Amino acid sequence: MKSSRSILFLLINTFLFVMCLYVSHIRHNSKNDLNLQILYLEKPLILNDSVVNKLLTQNLSGKLLLKKDDLDLNILENQMKSIPEVENVEFYIDLEKNLFLSITERKPLFKVESSPPYFSDSNGILFKYKSLDSSGIPSFKTSSSTLSLGTTAEFIKNLKADVFLNNELETIFLKNNKYEIKLKSYDFKIIFGRPTSVRKKIKKLKVFCAYTNIRDSANIYTKINLSYDNQIVASTS
Repeated sequence: MKSSRSILFLLINTFLFVMCLYVSHIRHNSKNDLNLQILYLEKPLILNDSVVNKLLTQNLSGKLLLKKDDLDLNILENQMKSIPEVENVEFYIDLEKNLFLSITERKPLFKVESSPPYFSDSNGILFKYKSLDSSGIPSFKTSSSTLSLGTTAEFIKNLKADVFLNNELETIFLKNNKYEIKLKSYDFKIIFGRPTSVRKKIKKLKVFCAYTNIRDSANIYTKINLSYDNQIVASTS
């Protein structure tokens, strides 16, 4: 009888000891838990809290554990910066154990018409296309499969720096290393040529567009070529 009581007493004490360890572990983890708050430096077009949390889970090895003792902010930042949709990030923790993720989204400058389609930013970096109100985002088309987009991105950025073209630019084509562009409000084809003397060519284009606005006879032209110095070559075929 005494032996049975001793065993029961030992089991109860063991159970209580294990429970104390478990509660202590839970409390310790609770103290180290961090609340993640996501801050966007500008209003995002593609990212949101749900997408960012999903990207964190996908791009970090294993489950993301927001524990103060285990967290390496440099690793988190480097992992997040490797995500194409993210241009820049910064992690920091305040005194109240809040983990802040300050994030700058990569801005789409133009859409690359490919299969599947992509967005490109002003540096020619591609990231996943998402359907959105892209009325201000022109499309880029080319037959080249090995093209580096850096030059094209710089060219489109220079075009969109002009207020008129920022509103009118619809499509950019690259054929044999020469650019053609299509505007929203004008039907004629525009041969831009190589991406040189961009400001001069834009000025000539705006003069021709203004001319077609006041002269109905100018609407017979189906193509203009801006690649010649100090002149615009317009043709009807």
